[in-house]
Amino acid sequence: MPGSRQRRASRIAALVIGGALTLSACGSSGEGESTGSGATAAVVEGETITVGEVQQSSREVAQIIRAQAAGSGQQPQELGPDTLLSSLVQVDTILAYAQEEDIPLPSDAAIEKQLADVVASPSKRTIDFFRANAVYSQLDQQQQQEIAQQVQGQDVTFSPRYASVSGEGPNWLEQADDQAPLEAP
Repeated sequence: MPGSRQRRASRIAALVIGGALTLSACGSSGEGESTGSGATAAVVEGETITVGEVQQSSREVAQIIRAQAAGSGQQPQELGPDTLLSSLVQVDTILAYAQEEDIPLPSDAAIEKQLADVVASPSKRTIDFFRANAVYSQLDQQQQQEIAQQVQGQDVTFSPRYASVSGEGPNWLEQADDQAPLEAP
């Protein structure tokens, strides 16, 4: 049913937008290992998130946001790879928190079914992103703060490509203190 698809897409997009706007990442920038889709975007507690995974999830989430916007007659909001990566580094913490606190977790199959009308075969990162968003939307402010504290305590290293996620710029753009800025001729 078309109306059912629109409502499902609206619910999914609301989770995406709400989660992406409320989740923020903390960490330090570091050196990437290589270039291309297998390059490291971030390392979270020893687990690597690749540039390819970020790009694929970014495309999939963008499709869902566009579908939701088309269903509601609104303009789609942009959720770029940098913003998505800031959420992806928190996914495992949110899912682990849910398990520890006995908060119901949607299954991979349930998320895939919700996304099927828009993304035929979503990536594992995208599925986990939506599972984490479903959990996060159930939490009260105290629980959200607990997760934020856990995230702040994580060992997170970002590739220079994504250094802006942690509030830092790539080190090749930094000037030494003793260098005067260039003046126009």
